[in-house]
Amino acid sequence: MRTWRLSLMALALVATAACHDKGAKPTAKAPAAAKVAPPPAPPAPPPTELVSLTWRPADSNQNLQSFELQLTGADVVSVCHTPPGWVLKSSRAGSGVADVRGYATVGAGYISVDDLADLDGLLLIRPHPGEPIGVRGKLLTGVYADDGGQTEVTATPALLAREPAEQCPAPKA
Repeated sequence: MRTWRLSLMALALVATAACHDKGAKPTAKAPAAAKVAPPPAPPAPPPTELVSLTWRPADSNQNLQSFELQLTGADVVSVCHTPPGWVLKSSRAGSGVADVRGYATVGAGYISVDDLADLDGLLLIRPHPGEPIGVRGKLLTGVYADDGGQTEVTATPALLAREPAEQCPAPKA
């Protein structure tokens, strides 16, 4: 046998003896692998709400012709429903204010006592956590009896009816 082979065999015997040595001091256990916590889930976005206008005519001759609103404390996620014969737009005015403007394109589009359901589910908003929803602006109303009966109504937060919703409702038939 060659000498280098003997050295390898001796080394193997020493290693085997060390593994089977019962009188030796116990060796320290290898530290357990640190448990890795799962990454935190991203925060859920604040809930969204469906907004309707609660305007009601003073009598059967009064109608809603247009409105200009400035919302604070919420972002407009989507315009969900536009009344027939209307244009409804939303834009961000900066400084946490959202502008919402709507108007009838023709007189037949004015909203009367018979068409109040057209004001339901207009917008999907996402309120800012911890901030109250504020509303400024005006509504322009008129009367069917004559052309001179237009009045401006000041908008208040009571003008908005809000209900939790994850998305816009299906289009109205």
